[in-house]
Amino acid sequence: MTTLQDRLAALGHTLPTLGAPAAHYLHHRAGPGLLVIAGQIGTPGLGPLTAEAARAEAEVAALKVLAVLDAAVGGDLARVRRVLRLGVFIAAAPGFTAHSVVADGASDLLVAALGERGEHARAAVGVASLPAGAAVEVEALVELAP
Repeated sequence: MTTLQDRLAALGHTLPTLGAPAAHYLHHRAGPGLLVIAGQIGTPGLGPLTAEAARAEAEVAALKVLAVLDAAVGGDLARVRRVLRLGVFIAAAPGFTAHSVVADGASDLLVAALGERGEHARAAVGVASLPAGAAVEVEALVELAP
């Protein structure tokens, strides 16, 4: 069976190593059939960026989401039924309107890595600032097989 690491390697990516959460929270929390993945930021300290640069940061944050997912299922992708929802938060100046362009960086990576199981509903929201001065933060809700 192909692992998530194998799929990402074929796309030119590697899963990042997860550090400890930055505060008093968990990287993920499982409930009956569901996995909530806490917001994962792109590169700290970048703040608002152009839409294309922020799209790349959304991909970085999505890689971290996938690293949390992989850890949560112990590398067993068969446990992932589908990604139900992504929340993409973008540090944006007033008047910024390319939220969907930025969020596509995360969405496209999840679909490329997980196939149909990566297709999801999504919210893309502009905010004044994000933790650690990041440009993008991505959270996820995933349906798991028992």
